[in-house]
Amino acid sequence: MKTAFGNIEMMLEAEADEGRALSRAERRELQVQRILEAAKTCFAREGFQGASMQQICAEASMSPGALYRYFVSKEAIIEEICAAAQRDDEIKFAVMFDNPDVVEGMVFGAMAHIRFVHETGACALIAQFHAEATRNEAVRATYCNHMTQVRTLFLDYLGAASERGEIAPLLELETLVPALMAVIQGIASNDLPSNGIALDKLETIVRTVLVAMLRPTGRTARPAETSSTAAG
Repeated sequence: MKTAFGNIEMMLEAEADEGRALSRAERRELQVQRILEAAKTCFAREGFQGASMQQICAEASMSPGALYRYFVSKEAIIEEICAAAQRDDEIKFAVMFDNPDVVEGMVFGAMAHIRFVHETGACALIAQFHAEATRNEAVRATYCNHMTQVRTLFLDYLGAASERGEIAPLLELETLVPALMAVIQGIASNDLPSNGIALDKLETIVRTVLVAMLRPTGRTARPAETSSTAAG
């Protein structure tokens, strides 16, 4: 699994080259990222049950005492991984909401997620999340909360587009949105680009599914209208 360790080391090298000391908050953020990337590697390799805090310490090249200053348990690490994913989603959604074409906005969001999973090798980690959520109440609550927030954002986004007359969904959105999320997540989780399916072909598939399900009417909102609706 690809990690962000290289980025962390580059930041530290830049600090030395520029002669500027990182602030305490910046150093803390680097340490947190080091732990999270180490944990992702261990979880993908060993599974949540198999990975221990000691293994995460070794992967992060940190002492147990140092690691426990940031996270008291594996569940706390998982919660922060989900929180980081949510922050990343918010950035993608902001771009998606700014697109005056609701279908193209959805295509952007879907492909951004598919590319992220492919480029970071996160499919193994996602599989572990799904498995652990079936047997660990804390992980299930964290995972379900994250997915509920994403589903609500899509419902609000598409619901507003439907009210503006931009789409005429084939089914009620309460049914359609979870199904579309499952399709997109299925493509991402199976890492189809690694199996020889080009990203441009996957984009064609995603767009075709979205057009068939959302049935755009040809009316598009002005950018300012789309942004204000999403913000509300």
